[in-house]
Amino acid sequence: MIGSCHMGLGQVLSEEMKYGRNGHLMNPDLLDYKIPSVHEMPEVVPIIVESNDSEGPFGAKEAGEGPLLPILPAVCNAVYDAIGVRVSELPITPDRMHRLIEARCKEEDVEPTGLQSPRLEYSELQEVLEERAAEHADRDSIRASMEDDSPYHNGALFGFDPLIPADQQDDRWIVSVTPSGEYIDAPRLAGSAWKHEERRHGGAD
Repeated sequence: MIGSCHMGLGQVLSEEMKYGRNGHLMNPDLLDYKIPSVHEMPEVVPIIVESNDSEGPFGAKEAGEGPLLPILPAVCNAVYDAIGVRVSELPITPDRMHRLIEARCKEEDVEPTGLQSPRLEYSELQEVLEERAAEHADRDSIRASMEDDSPYHNGALFGFDPLIPADQQDDRWIVSVTPSGEYIDAPRLAGSAWKHEERRHGGAD
C-alpha cells in the first residue's frame, strides 16, 4: 500500500515519458525520469478499514490499485483547494502549473496573489469515514503493542467469535451477491449494468 502511494505521487507530480520526433524515448533512465525520492515521499500510515467479505484479510480483495488511484485526484483537489486552479494534465510540473495560473489570472484580471482559493465542502459521509478510520487505527495500534501474535480474524474489532462466520452472528455482515428485485427496478448508476441486454448480430443481419 505504501508503494502504491509512492507510485501515485510519482504519476501526479513528476513521472512522464517524453518522446522525440523520431519516436525515441528521451528520458530512459532514472536521472531524467523523475520518481519521488525519500525526500519527497511523506510518511504513510496504512489504516485497513474492515469490510464484511470473509475471503480476504480484513475483508480486502486487493491492496494495490486501491491506494494508488485515489492519490491522483487527491493531489489535484489539494491544488484546487489551495489556489483555485483545476489541473487537467499530469504530471503537475512547475511549468504547467505556471501556465495554468497565468491563464486564470488573465481570465479574472487579477494578480496571482489575488486568486481566490475555494474550500472544498465535504458531505456527511466524510465525518463517518473519519470516525471509522480512527477506530480502526486504534485497533492497529493496540495490536502492534500486544504480546498475542495470533492471526487476526475478520470481525475481531466487533467482538465476533472467530469460529463462527460473521454473517451468522450479525445480519449486517450478510453478503448479498444477487441484487434484489427492488434494486433491479431502480438501480443506481453502477447497478444499471444488471439491466443491460447483450445483442449480437451476425454478418448476414
